[in-house]
Amino acid sequence: MYGWRGRIGLLATAINTVMEPEFWQLAPPGVSIHTTRVPTERAGTPEALREMEAASLAAAADVAKGEPGVVVWGCTSSSFYEGPAGNERVKRELSAVVKAPAVTAAGAMADCLIANGIKRVNVVTPYVETTNERLRQFLAACGIEVVQLATFDMLDMFDHAKIEPADIYAKAKTLDHSKAEATFIACTQVRALEVVDLLEQDIGKPVYSVNQACAWQAFALLGIDPGIRNRGSLLRSLGEPHAGAGQNRLARTPGRQGAA
Repeated sequence: MYGWRGRIGLLATAINTVMEPEFWQLAPPGVSIHTTRVPTERAGTPEALREMEAASLAAAADVAKGEPGVVVWGCTSSSFYEGPAGNERVKRELSAVVKAPAVTAAGAMADCLIANGIKRVNVVTPYVETTNERLRQFLAACGIEVVQLATFDMLDMFDHAKIEPADIYAKAKTLDHSKAEATFIACTQVRALEVVDLLEQDIGKPVYSVNQACAWQAFALLGIDPGIRNRGSLLRSLGEPHAGAGQNRLARTPGRQGAA
């Protein structure tokens, strides 16, 4: 059976063309990705984000049939839009449906920053200002200050995938990194995985992307070191001797642990 080491159930939006390919890039031998699509509109309006959240539960019932060891809800903005309490509610509901630990994009974003002691962060997003403000509020409620935010200001969520990795790199480099402890690149529809390692080298501080963070949390919950050494310090940390102890907080998520 594929996924003999671990199976990840991925809930990706219908228009997302980035998250699934990036997850397959990161999947080590014995780990498989099983994707169900969540209906959505192209425009990232508040109404569309709330509708996606509701639709994710129906999609979770489908992905649960493959008995994944962890389920990942792959929309950053919908999972932070109602704040930390809303994000935690979504995780509980998804976990109950799938009977496995749940990861949300916004939750993984906050958790990777908290786990690494980051309290001041620069952020790159493709979002419009209304969504950016909700992101600032979400992180603030998690005890994290957004020092600077650079945005591509795009309402059409399909077009987020058209941003090239080189553009992400250039946008991140425009920020003043002297006061921030790390940089985070938001949105699962943004192709940032290819440049996080280069940005860390050139900025001299940690750089995280949301797909990277979701994979990091999923692998941690499965108890797997994917052996990835060229996609940023976050994923490399899973291979460090202290990583297992450091992920005990994640393992308390209710539901089935590990792959079936």
